[in-house]
Amino acid sequence: MGRVNPEGEWTVGYFEHGDEGFHPLPFAQSQWAPNSINGSALAGLIAHALEKDCGAGDYRPARFTMDIFRQPEFAPIQTRGAVVREGRSIRIVDVHVYQGDRTVARASMVSVTPTREPVGARWRPVSPSMSLDGRVAEALPKPGILWGSDEHPDGWSVPMPEHQNASRKRLWFDQPSLFDDVENTPLIRAAMLGELTNTLTSWGDRGVGFINHDATILLARMPIGNVVGIEADNHLSADGIAAARPPCGTVKVHSE
Repeated sequence: MGRVNPEGEWTVGYFEHGDEGFHPLPFAQSQWAPNSINGSALAGLIAHALEKDCGAGDYRPARFTMDIFRQPEFAPIQTRGAVVREGRSIRIVDVHVYQGDRTVARASMVSVTPTREPVGARWRPVSPSMSLDGRVAEALPKPGILWGSDEHPDGWSVPMPEHQNASRKRLWFDQPSLFDDVENTPLIRAAMLGELTNTLTSWGDRGVGFINHDATILLARMPIGNVVGIEADNHLSADGIAAARPPCGTVKVHSE
């Protein structure tokens, strides 16, 4: 779902800049509601706003939280950011997302200044890293998503419906650019990937059973490379309310 730019080149992006803010392109369209913007595109746009309005300096993002009040319409959208607190080692920023006079989402980001790792040993869970081997890398669409699940006969495939089962799921995402021909920053990549948590962890043998109104992404370091992946790690629910967690990985490094 791309388009041809004025130079005759085929490009893929989620948004373009316009007089009324950011104009969504076909790739930003939700598969659940065609007249709305999908959550991954919205998360990427919010990350862009956080960096553009409040991202200067030596601070590194450590926590990104997004709350979605209303499903954003497939229409021009605006953002506004502000620094809430800035100190020697921490910066907190907020962004609000608007369509006309209605707020559709908000986000906050906590950034800290890197320092040396403390001495000593600490407990951490032992779990195998999700790696992108040659066979899987060759099957990954560019751009696009490669889906994986324990019950799939080959483990991985491009068609999402093939993985509608009750087993553990994972994905690799070769992300399109948020804006045509502009490489995504590491924060944009992390935000767009993290918003897919609900789809991956709430997806069972009868479809995706929960709708997410928020997402929180914790970052010990920033993603490396354009291909990023997540694997379902935990899912808890009661009375129709769920919380879930997937560790994030990249082609070169795995982190939790």
